[in-house]
Amino acid sequence: MFEIEGKVALITGGASGIGLEAAKQILQNGARGVTIADINAEAGEKTVEALRKEFGRDKVIFTKTDVSNKESFEDAFKSTLAAFNNIDILMNNAGIFDEKNYEKLIQINMLGVTHGIVLAIQKYLINYRTGSEGVIINTASIAGTRGIQSIPIYSATKSAVVSMTMSFGNKVHYERTKVRVVAVAPGFTLTDILNDLTTKSLDENFARVMKRHGKTVKTQTVDFVGRSIIKIIKEKPSGTVWISEEGKDIEEYIPSLPLVEIE
Repeated sequence: MFEIEGKVALITGGASGIGLEAAKQILQNGARGVTIADINAEAGEKTVEALRKEFGRDKVIFTKTDVSNKESFEDAFKSTLAAFNNIDILMNNAGIFDEKNYEKLIQINMLGVTHGIVLAIQKYLINYRTGSEGVIINTASIAGTRGIQSIPIYSATKSAVVSMTMSFGNKVHYERTKVRVVAVAPGFTLTDILNDLTTKSLDENFARVMKRHGKTVKTQTVDFVGRSIIKIIKEKPSGTVWISEEGKDIEEYIPSLPLVEIE
C-alpha cells in the first residue's frame, strides 16, 4: 500500500471542486506538502489561505498554472520542488466543460493531462520522489468510459484520459519508472462544471438533449469522490481506471477489448 503520510502532492485545478476536496483529504492523510496549481489566481490564493489555516502555513502553496502550456505546467513542478524538495503524487485534475469553445476544451482536458504525465514520468516523479514509488492520478469521467450523446467532445477528451491512463500505466512502463498511473472516473458530481452543461453545450440542439439527460442522472458529492481518490492512490494497480458513483463501491472500468500486451 502506498502511504500518503510524509509525501508531497501537486494538484492541478485544485482551487475548487474535486481538486480542492482531494487536497483536503490528502492533507488529512498526513501529506507533508500540497501544491495547488490553478489558472484562477484569485480562487487559488483564497483556497490556499483556507487550507493553511486548517493544516498549517508550511503545508500548502499556490502556483498559477495553465496546464495547456507545457512551460507553465513545468513551472508548477519547479515551484513544488522549491517549497518541499520532493514530489510524489501528481493529480491531473484541471478540466473544463465548454463545447462551444472546443479547441480550448481539448487543450485543457487532453493536452494538459498529456503534459503532466510526460513531465512526471520523464523527469519529476522519476528523480524527485520521497520513496520508491510515485503516483499519477488522472481525473477522467464516466463520460470517458461510455460516451454521452449530449456532450460528445467532452466525452472524447475524457476517453483520451482513460486511454492514456491504461497505456502509460501498463506494467512495461511501471517496471521501469515505478510510477503508478491510475484514474478516477466520477459520475455527475456537484461542482461548477454542472452549471455549464447546458449553457456551454455545442449548440441549442445539444443543450436540449442535455436538459433531457439531466433529469435522469444522479449526482454525488465531492466528499465521496475525494474518498475514492484516496483509496485509488493508496491501493489500486497501475493502468487501472475506477468509476466513482455515490452509493456504490468504486468499480474498475474494464474495456471490451484488452490492451495489447508486450512481453
